[in-house]
This record gives sequence, C-alpha cells and structure tokens, in this order.
Amino acid sequence: MNTNRAAFLATAAVGAALVADGRPARAATPSLGDRHAMEAILRTPARHKMIMGAPFIHNGSCLKTAHMLTAYEFAYGEGPGTVNLAISLYGPSSIMMLMDDAFWGESKAFELCSGLNDLPATVIRGPRNPFYHAHSKMNPHDDPEDPDGFYLDLSVEALTRRGAHWFICAQAVHTASRMFARLNGGGDPETYIAQMKSHLLPKAIIVPSGEQSLVVAQEMHFAYVAAT
Repeated sequence: MNTNRAAFLATAAVGAALVADGRPARAATPSLGDRHAMEAILRTPARHKMIMGAPFIHNGSCLKTAHMLTAYEFAYGEGPGTVNLAISLYGPSSIMMLMDDAFWGESKAFELCSGLNDLPATVIRGPRNPFYHAHSKMNPHDDPEDPDGFYLDLSVEALTRRGAHWFICAQAVHTASRMFARLNGGGDPETYIAQMKSHLLPKAIIVPSGEQSLVVAQEMHFAYVAAT
C-alpha cells in the first residue's frame, strides 16, 4: 500500500469515528447477551414453536406453559418433544426466577421482587429459589391429570426437564444490578452483573434484549403468548 493511500484510509477512519457535532463517536461495546445462542435455540426444528414473554413474575404465570406442553403431548396425542418452547423474561423481578439457590440465599433477590410488589403472597424469604424446585418426582409415567404429578408441576425445574429454554434480558440484568446496588447501600453494578451471570439456572441464557427476542422469534414463525 502506498503512503498516500495509507494516509487517506487513516484519515477516513478518524472521520468515521466522529459524530456530526465533532465529538468522537462512542466505540461499540460487546453485548452482555448471547445472540448466537438465542438464534440457535430458535432454529431448532420442531412441529410447534412458541415463545412467551414475561416482564413480571405474575404469580409464576409463565410456568403455566406446562399446560400447553401437556395438551400437545396427551390431548393431541403427539407425545413429548414436539414443541420448541422459549420463555423470555425481561423484567428485573422476573429474571430472578432463573437464579439459583445460592443467589437467592445470599443476595437480596427477595427484597428486589417484593419491593416491586411482584411476589406471590405464599412466598416467604428463604434460602432457596421459590420457583425452581420441582413439586413432583418428575416421573414421565405419571398420570397427566394427577395434580401432584410431573405434567402439572409448575416449576422451572420441571419445565426445563420437559425441554423449555429460558431467555434472560440483558437490559433487565443491568436494571437489576442497579437495584441491588441501592438495596445494598452501594457497590459497583458490574459486580452484581457478574454474580447474576455466575448463578444462572441450567438452560438459561442471557440475550441482548428480552423484548427483541420476541420479535426475532415471531419472524422465525414462533407463536407469541404474553404471560398474564
């Protein structure tokens, strides 16, 4: 490359880094979320494809997707594994459903959720995630109408065993990190982000935007249902 061309390219690069008012443009920063992992999940072939969006816990309403899986498996007679189910949580309280027991025991997850008036009245502060653990023995031979059986087990653990994938909004993680900083009287939000990342439940991934994941999924012909 000759000197003049090298100088031209260098000048052009500097110019491209300036915004209209002459200030340097902010460099792009890597996203907290994993877009490629999200899209790989959404591309998994299945007869039926559904995504649910949950900005709030709402009495664990996103867990009621278990009823839909059970309907396809038994009422429609399709058996297991015919639904690609993704559940996208994009509020600072709802993403707490996907943090492990250690996080719930050591952090102020309970205080964060209760401060947003987003905890069922039956949930009391304890050392475990109140939404994760199965209520059944997760026996696939259970009667699908047994209220204590696997197919009516409305827990994150049971739904994950049945094939559900969980998306956590990166923006909600940032919001939660600032809330934890306030609840703890200070601290670097990045510390709380690192803690949340290290305490995710199995099959849970952080995506760039929970709401955007709903759009991407619908563009890939997923049916969308809001958790209410």
